[in-house]
Formats: sequence, C-alpha cells, structure tokens
Amino acid sequence: MTLSNRSLLNKTFLADGAYSLAVGAVLILGAAPLAALFSPAATPAMMKVLGVGLIFWGIFHLSAARNGGPVTTAARISITGDVLWQVASLALLVAAYPSLSVAGIGFIVIGLITVADFLFFKVRGLARERTAIALRG
Repeated sequence: MTLSNRSLLNKTFLADGAYSLAVGAVLILGAAPLAALFSPAATPAMMKVLGVGLIFWGIFHLSAARNGGPVTTAARISITGDVLWQVASLALLVAAYPSLSVAGIGFIVIGLITVADFLFFKVRGLARERTAIALRG
C-alpha cells in the first residue's frame, strides 16, 4: 500500500510512530547533556525513561498502522495517550517552571504543539473513518 492510498488516520499513526522513535532515540542517546540543558533538577535517568517510553509509543503506532490500520481501539488508545501527554506536560510546566531552563521550557512547548497536531489529525482521521463506515453500512 502506497502512502497516497492510506487514510489520514493511518498516515498520522505512521508520522507519530516515526517521530516518537526519533525523539526517543535522541533522549536515550543524549540523556546526560539534555538533562543538564533542560534543568538542574533533571537527571539522565529521567531522560532515558522518557526516551524508552517514546520508543514503545512509536512501536505501538507503527504496529497499529500496518496493513492499512489502525483499528478504532488503537485510535482511541492513542487519542487518550495524547490527551494525557498534554495534561502531564502542562502540569510539568506549572510545577517545574522555576527550575526549567529556556531550553527545557522550549522542549516541553514543542512537545505540546507536536502532540496537539498529532491529536488533531487522529481525531479528524477517526471521524472520517467512522463517517465512511456509516455511509457504507
């Protein structure tokens, strides 16, 4: 299946999966310098845990996108995860703002924007698929 034949939801899952794998790898491989850059309170272990989580998130998305997927359940899990990421990121900004560097704040804000974009396209893609199913049925 070529990329142009894939649904919006499927393309979004592929993009989220690839992005999550890339950011996860950067966080794992650059854990120590990134922790020092983002906040005096951050540790390399925190960066690595976040990176490993993103690796798993990326694998989930790429696996769900196989064979023209994802199924509705995977889309709902992903949408819920994105909403939780947004809430946690805002809570982190509020709670840790005084100890974050400008780079740390920027990293969180970029994450918020990126996840909001993925969330928008997942919700829109799921709605399109549900409409298509309703029209066929």
